[in-house]
Amino acid sequence: MQVWYVVLVFFASSLSYADSAIDTLFEFYDISPKTKKDIKTELQQYTPIINGGIKFHGSTSWQVKWQVSWKKTDDICYLDSSAATLKVLFTMPRISPEFTPSEEVLAAFNGYYSALLQHENGHMGNAKSALEHINMLLSNFNSYSDCQVLNDEVNNSIEKIVEKFKTKDKTYDVQTMHGKLQGVSIKKFL
Repeated sequence: MQVWYVVLVFFASSLSYADSAIDTLFEFYDISPKTKKDIKTELQQYTPIINGGIKFHGSTSWQVKWQVSWKKTDDICYLDSSAATLKVLFTMPRISPEFTPSEEVLAAFNGYYSALLQHENGHMGNAKSALEHINMLLSNFNSYSDCQVLNDEVNNSIEKIVEKFKTKDKTYDVQTMHGKLQGVSIKKFL
């Protein structure tokens, strides 16, 4: 079972599970700004992230996968083993590897990128919290007399957790104005 959620952005906590359960990937789109002012133009022109006709400069998507196995003993079905993993994909801008920007352009871009990534890491924090809650759920799951009911309850419970953290991602964007209140504004760096 898997569920994907995407969080769009306009412009870490200590957890008890192993980092090997988390796969973090980056996908970049390239820009080649000749001046600081070109950074904003290039971001708007080359971003592949569009939702509802609005262009965004960065995004975070995350997917939780889980597997469970159960045993039935004396008419009681219980989880025998379980595992959950998280895959996080950041889509971010970068200066094209084939382009050499001026130091001024590079400094402005790096400042903006850092602010954008910090905001995106807040979304990854929500994803990690979802994984932590799922792992806690799986380690303490009730037994049932019917294994299919157990399986359905596991899946439904995990989907509710994912939905809860999807809502937290949306709230995070509203509260931060998609990062603007955290300094994610290209104008600040131009």
